[in-house]
Amino acid sequence: MKSISIMSLDSSISLFSKMTGFIRPYWKETFLSIFLSTATIAANIGMMGTSAYLIATAALQPSIAVLQVAIVGVRFFGIARGVFRYLERLVSHSVNFRVLGNIRGWFYRVIEPLIPGAVEDLHEGDLLGRSLQDIESLEDFYVRGIAPPLSAIVITVAVSLFTMQYSMLMAGILAFGLLSTGLVLTILVKIFSANIARQVVQTRSTLTGLVVETINGSAEILMNNADTRYLEKVGLAIDSNRQTSLRLGNLQAVSQASGVLISNLTLAAMLWAGIPLVTSGTIDCVILAVLTLITLASFEPVNLLPAASSKIETSLAAAQRLFELADRPRPVQEPAQSTNLTEFQSLRVIDLDFSYAGTDFKVLRGINLNLHPGKHVALVGPSSSGKTTLLRILQHHLQPPEGTVFWNGLDAKNLNSHTIQSLQAVVQQKGYLFNATLLENFKLANPDISETEIHAVLDQTGMDGWFASLENGLHYPLGENGSSISGGERQRLLLARGLLMRKPVFLADEPFSNVDRASDKQLVRAIFESGGNMAIILATHRLVCMDLFDEILVLDSGQVIQSGRHEELISLPGLYRTLWEQQNNFFGFE
Repeated sequence: MKSISIMSLDSSISLFSKMTGFIRPYWKETFLSIFLSTATIAANIGMMGTSAYLIATAALQPSIAVLQVAIVGVRFFGIARGVFRYLERLVSHSVNFRVLGNIRGWFYRVIEPLIPGAVEDLHEGDLLGRSLQDIESLEDFYVRGIAPPLSAIVITVAVSLFTMQYSMLMAGILAFGLLSTGLVLTILVKIFSANIARQVVQTRSTLTGLVVETINGSAEILMNNADTRYLEKVGLAIDSNRQTSLRLGNLQAVSQASGVLISNLTLAAMLWAGIPLVTSGTIDCVILAVLTLITLASFEPVNLLPAASSKIETSLAAAQRLFELADRPRPVQEPAQSTNLTEFQSLRVIDLDFSYAGTDFKVLRGINLNLHPGKHVALVGPSSSGKTTLLRILQHHLQPPEGTVFWNGLDAKNLNSHTIQSLQAVVQQKGYLFNATLLENFKLANPDISETEIHAVLDQTGMDGWFASLENGLHYPLGENGSSISGGERQRLLLARGLLMRKPVFLADEPFSNVDRASDKQLVRAIFESGGNMAIILATHRLVCMDLFDEILVLDSGQVIQSGRHEELISLPGLYRTLWEQQNNFFGFE
């Protein structure tokens, strides 16, 4: 139990250190924010104290001259409080927004090398929740977790010392009350809220994941009449998130009520200790009135700490999820130095075995592949046979074992990702179209591409008729991920964009999944006709135009069980001929 507590403490210290690391570049602004926060509270205490002095003294009906200083003091502290509060909000929120902006940039930079190899276990909604909601949750840490506690410490010490010059007992009572709320109650709330805060973040992440999954898969869900089941799952996730949020809210409400109770008990104790001092003539009655209102005002920063600690726990739980992802090992270890490949000469895969990190199961076993300019290779086989994994290794998204993958005779382990990927044009089954115009999406692939070349590729991919129907032509907006076009049009545009990259190596993973079978041959021929001397590796379930490929690799359970040209494989019994007959003869295709 003791070792677990030590480990938890070490983890909390490490997490806090990482969190404060983002604010170190803004230490000057942070200290200014702390100063302004302290000055605001001090001005409020000063206003309350001078107001008490003014009212109590005025009740004794002295000369107006006696009240002049107090009147000016009330005006000064009232104006100063408003000015300091405005400046404190301006500085603290400015720092907070800049820090959160830097965290977003940092998070995107650290997860970019992890995709796709190191985030296979996460859903899209989980990544979305971390990059949006979890980062937003960190606002409470920087706004409530740094300046307010430090300001509360300064105020506690200052008002205790001020009260001490009139009565040690009253100073002790005030200090005890402030510490009871600011330290003891805050620690208790932190302890009780830690587990609830983690549940809030987790249920919120689950809800986000379900919502994203439901929206993205709405067509398939409706097609399978599963909408009721998915809506029930979302409803349960909403209820779970509401319940945990309500528990955290209740704890915050109890902590605030407890703080108010302690402040009033402290006030009563101050009066209990002060009244005899007034009776005995040790202090003036006006001073007791001043100390009474100062007591209430000094609890302003302290009463915020218990509820803030629960919000900070939520921030820490969210930060833990961010750092858990950021600390994951990269799927590809970049070498310190890398040779720059200016042209593609050859790609060789020799006896490649591959297992994902943390498992001993080999998803690829003994893979061999030779590719050179102008060679066309097809990867075929059932789902989960290893085609996508092999393509990810060739794209350098996954680390191949040393001595298994060679580019231009150089071991891929000694080449960085940019060097290898600069040779490749990649078309994925779920590629992304940006919320921009048709021309802008093509320019992202190749800034130097001409409109004539764009028209030629659109013709080759069978989109000439569709393009002619567009009023805006190349300036037609595609919407978020191609939302303004059909699935088949989207797939063709992804293929066209890949061809326009004009790279020496073309890798495509299921590029025909959303087009009709009658269009398959046209798209395969478009790839070959656009390629020139381009080397092509095409992973597909659809066996069309197989006679155009120089080599066909048939994968099953991570192994190449057959290889050769179409005429050779179709003449032999085996998986290839079985797949061919199932897809072509049965449907009447040739």
